[in-house]
Amino acid sequence: MKIWERAADFDPGRGSPTTWMATIARNRALDEVRRHSHASIEDTPEALSVASDEPLPLQLAETAEDVRRLKECLEKLDPKRRDMVVLAYMNGSSREELSQKFGHPVATIKTWLHRSIAQLRSCLSP
Repeated sequence: MKIWERAADFDPGRGSPTTWMATIARNRALDEVRRHSHASIEDTPEALSVASDEPLPLQLAETAEDVRRLKECLEKLDPKRRDMVVLAYMNGSSREELSQKFGHPVATIKTWLHRSIAQLRSCLSP
């Protein structure tokens, strides 16, 4: 109804009709949200017992140990291949980007990454 009632306010020089209608709908939705009363913590006492997202000390210690082991295993890789693994899996570099950076074909990069990950798995397994 708001769009129909405000049709005369539309100015094609200021934007598209879709944007204008979306703005009206958005503002109407925000008005509705603001109109409803806000919930109080007293209304939902179970919210006080929600678990924290913070890791427990034991989890932090286990994570630190896993990171230490991973670093040790990464050190066992050839430096060039270690750099490729870090760039691919930590920085999100694509095989094509690695191919350009290291000057080897994409298929070679793919093989080296696959073998390096297999070597890391083997090193990390108990």
